[in-house]
Amino acid sequence: MNDEQQFGSRTRKNIFMAIVGLVALAFVGRLVQLQLVEGQEYRQKSEAQGIKRNVREPNRGAIYDRYGRLLVGNVPAYSISVVPNKLTPEVKWKLATVMRVDTAEIDRLVKQFKTNDYSPVKIFRDVTYADFARLSELHTELPGIDIEEDSKREYTSEIRASHILGYIGPISEGELKTAGDYYLRNDLIGKNGVEKAWETELRGEKGYEFLLVNNRGKRVGSFNNGNNDLKPFNGFDLYLGVDAQLQQYAEQLLRPYHGAVVALDPSTGEILAMASAPDYDLRIFSGSRDRDAIRALKLDTNNVPEMNRATQAVYPSGSTWKMLMSIAGLMSGTITPQTTISCPGSFTFGGNTWKCHGAHGAVNVQKSIHVSCNVFYYKLVLQLGIDNYYKYAHLFHFGEKISPDITEGGTLMPSRGYMDKKYGKDRWRGPLVNLGIGQGDMLVNPLQLAAYCAAIANNGVWNKPHMVRAVRNRRLNNEIDRVRYDPENLGISMDILKVIQEGMYDVVNTPGGTARAAKLDSIIVAGKTGTAQAGKGKKDHAWFVCYAPFDKPKIALCVLVENSGFGGTYSAPIARKLIRFFLTRQREAGDEVVDHNVQSPYALPSIMPDSGDSQESDLIPAELMPE
Repeated sequence: MNDEQQFGSRTRKNIFMAIVGLVALAFVGRLVQLQLVEGQEYRQKSEAQGIKRNVREPNRGAIYDRYGRLLVGNVPAYSISVVPNKLTPEVKWKLATVMRVDTAEIDRLVKQFKTNDYSPVKIFRDVTYADFARLSELHTELPGIDIEEDSKREYTSEIRASHILGYIGPISEGELKTAGDYYLRNDLIGKNGVEKAWETELRGEKGYEFLLVNNRGKRVGSFNNGNNDLKPFNGFDLYLGVDAQLQQYAEQLLRPYHGAVVALDPSTGEILAMASAPDYDLRIFSGSRDRDAIRALKLDTNNVPEMNRATQAVYPSGSTWKMLMSIAGLMSGTITPQTTISCPGSFTFGGNTWKCHGAHGAVNVQKSIHVSCNVFYYKLVLQLGIDNYYKYAHLFHFGEKISPDITEGGTLMPSRGYMDKKYGKDRWRGPLVNLGIGQGDMLVNPLQLAAYCAAIANNGVWNKPHMVRAVRNRRLNNEIDRVRYDPENLGISMDILKVIQEGMYDVVNTPGGTARAAKLDSIIVAGKTGTAQAGKGKKDHAWFVCYAPFDKPKIALCVLVENSGFGGTYSAPIARKLIRFFLTRQREAGDEVVDHNVQSPYALPSIMPDSGDSQESDLIPAELMPE
């Protein structure tokens, strides 16, 4: 018998089969032990030792004004989350009873998240303490229902600043697709204003807690003694450039009108105030949200309170444009400071006649700004041509979005291509005449005009207008970092700037100027009025741009009052009051602080404290305090 036959003998095969049978029998015996003998015990242990991951939400960063006054903070709140697959009819009925809604509302709230049955969804926010207490009592009867510690935004200042601060709200499906892996369907996200622009810094980073829970979802301990938990990192705090008291005054002065105010620090571009009227109360979006007030706000298409008129609405600039036209004429060499243009009271070109509001005779650049001579600029723009017009408008960033942290609408600054397309090639010289006085095919917003005026005040150095001036990093020992943007020298000579500045001085301080209503006894103000056509059958828009003090500017302003009349009549007095307050902290007689929160159909009852030192942050360092 050879070796192969010996190896495959029947004896060897029997031994091998016996070994296999014994191993199989051992496995079967163990399986019987686990499933039948000890099965109940293991099932109970399994039910008692489920692992649940809880998200630990960070505190959203607070928002302060430039002096450390708290504008937006957080207060404790409670929210309710449900796991849809555990939402039995009985559980749903008990929850609906406590929350005083019907079960159909529970179904609607759960369905809107479009999630799988095993992911918890947060369906109620800002639960009252009474409801919290009642649900806590019933917690053992409500499997799959969690009451979580939460927070909500609290607005602690007398200002609204609706369009500056913005609000947070539940993330939408569209936002969820583009916002990255950080967000879940339950999450809140900044919807507009600073809350949106600085969302990443404000939100912080989530933490996670791993819990052992029983089959009813009740916590029975920490998983691995908490060694796998990840702590949350709170969001960064923001210090705005906004002066809360100046902002409140601007809002108060605008309240009778539709319009906007923008105030800038010319040397940095920091926004000192930005008001838009009408506005609304941000507290309707906080916590449980006031659905009726929000619905009324969204449906108000006549007043459009949600639109920021300082940045999202566009208008012709009117005569505030005349400094730019003068700079274009002087920088291009089209005219000199001594050049005079005759104003007989009107200008005729191509069979059309444009009027001036006086017969000013022979006027130079400074005089044309002083008396706001239209004929000077009708003739000048024709000498400049469309290409120079477009070039120097863009020198001041008109026609562009100019702020890194403010939502802006689209503006219009016509180029040769635009004019050729609209009027026919080289057939637009008539419409070009209107462009010379800030009318016709051009649209700007108050923020752009404020930045332009600030650049003139700042001797030709243009700064990006921005909202946030400093960030407090809560991860690095509360270190505070200033937010700075590189200034841009526009290359305008001081000889040219002096002519423009003297013209603006005359507008306010010299007889014949159109803004005598902006004059102050103790502070020298320089400015320019504008009255812009608003369409057939409508009153003109009233503009005023200005800066002060004349020798060392600390503030530049743009004031717009829609459909009111002359800039010198409506906008200049508002600017005067704001300049006086900013530089002296004194209001004019009769302008006492009023509680605006009860004067809007989109407001909740006021709980706002008076402004003052009690609202100042104790963490703002001396080097951050403004001069």
